[in-house]
Amino acid sequence: MDILRKANDRFDDHSDPAVRGAWRDVRARVKGLRSAVKTSHHSERADRETVQLKKRRALKRLKRLRKEAPSRLYGTTLDELEEEIHSTPVRV
Repeated sequence: MDILRKANDRFDDHSDPAVRGAWRDVRARVKGLRSAVKTSHHSERADRETVQLKKRRALKRLKRLRKEAPSRLYGTTLDELEEEIHSTPVRV
């Protein structure tokens, strides 16, 4: 199962609107990062600086989500998502 879908199932219906908002920010940033590096043609891929910026922004949003939802229940999902962001190659 895709980690983004798993996290969406966990956070999208959270009772706290701050957590839902933080999750939507993270989801948008991760989707943007994925699309920047996983295009079919090399000329359509984002340059190195853009990918680094997208990674930095995604990690900042993830940090905010961790602050909004500090429960250990969400820790593993957030760890897996952070690992995916870190492992995204900058060189394209």
